[in-house]
Amino acid sequence: MKNMSFKFWLILSLFLNGCGYHLTGTGSTLPDHLKTLSIPVFTNSSSQPEIHRELTSAVINSFITDGRVKFVRKGQSDMVMKGNLIHYELKTLSFSANSFAGDYIIVLGVDVEVTDKVKNEPYLKESLRTEWNYTATSDIVDTESARLVALEEAYRVLGNRLVSLLVNQF
Repeated sequence: MKNMSFKFWLILSLFLNGCGYHLTGTGSTLPDHLKTLSIPVFTNSSSQPEIHRELTSAVINSFITDGRVKFVRKGQSDMVMKGNLIHYELKTLSFSANSFAGDYIIVLGVDVEVTDKVKNEPYLKESLRTEWNYTATSDIVDTESARLVALEEAYRVLGNRLVSLLVNQF
């Protein structure tokens, strides 16, 4: 019976490896010469000042957490990711019986370009958009805290999508 189980797992692993299946965080479709990445602070063309710095930090954290591409200083990298926060919008989704806004959605849009410094050519160019919602309360401090948490989540989602696009090509 043990021999049968071993054969099953061996055949399954060969099949999964053969079809290109891999666990997230363990494989990469990047060319062999691209192993390191630098990310300067994103620029900000949006209507919301200073949020591009937190976005940049979240993107960097996504790559560090993933670990398949080493994050290094600008002059030492095989790739450079430049980004521009092009859109920030706060939309009201619902109103309470007292005509106060109850639910909001934050919309962020970024343009990103990755350059292969080894071959001195563009490697990836994408425009991404994400949304994250939150609920307002009658307490202004709680509502602003909820907005900041929603922004952090939107940054994290964008960072993870950028990791997936660069490393997995999807």
